[in-house]
Amino acid sequence: MRIVPLLVPVLFLAACAENRLHTYMLIQTPGTPVETKGKKKGEIELSPKPLRLTMIAPEAEDLENLAEDLKLVAQSKYHRLPPLTFLRFDFENRTALHWKLDLASASFSEPGGKIYRAVTAKEYAARFTSVAYEHFRYDAMYASYITRHDNEAPKESFWFEKKAPHEGVVLRRGDAGFQVVPFEFIPAGVEDLTFRYPVDEKNFRELKIRLYTERGS
Repeated sequence: MRIVPLLVPVLFLAACAENRLHTYMLIQTPGTPVETKGKKKGEIELSPKPLRLTMIAPEAEDLENLAEDLKLVAQSKYHRLPPLTFLRFDFENRTALHWKLDLASASFSEPGGKIYRAVTAKEYAARFTSVAYEHFRYDAMYASYITRHDNEAPKESFWFEKKAPHEGVVLRRGDAGFQVVPFEFIPAGVEDLTFRYPVDEKNFRELKIRLYTERGS
């Protein structure tokens, strides 16, 4: 089978740098569902309908907008994102059965064994103590949100249901939503990685990728 490389732009946000690092994923796993027609730039379809799961790296502006939508405020007017690697997962269940996902259990690993896991609430609080990080509250920014029931949209807020980041998400028939997950920062120079992600409460899949990093303006 011929493998057609797919370049997927992924943004790794370095809060301590003025210029952001732009990293591109070269997918190397044959047979992986990565059709991009009709999708957002950089979006990867990890699981197709009727249990649809997609992944995309949000821009810094997208995370700022999410914080605004959540009406997050901090003591300091100056704020910045923690130096982490962020991924946004969007999901939709079009089956009659419940679909359980624990997206915080996804991880990256290097051939030598180093693993980049999702950062827990305890780790986040211990490491990012500056008031500059308070704007991006862990319990709100990285929770899972159900934003649609069938074709019905919420009336008072942008979500129907919210689950804490560590709880995972349970999607009923017609449910759709998203979750942003903060991973340990993957530095420039790290190229070959395996991305391991859940497709339900028991099963995982793996995606072989190569990273290319360049500094943006």
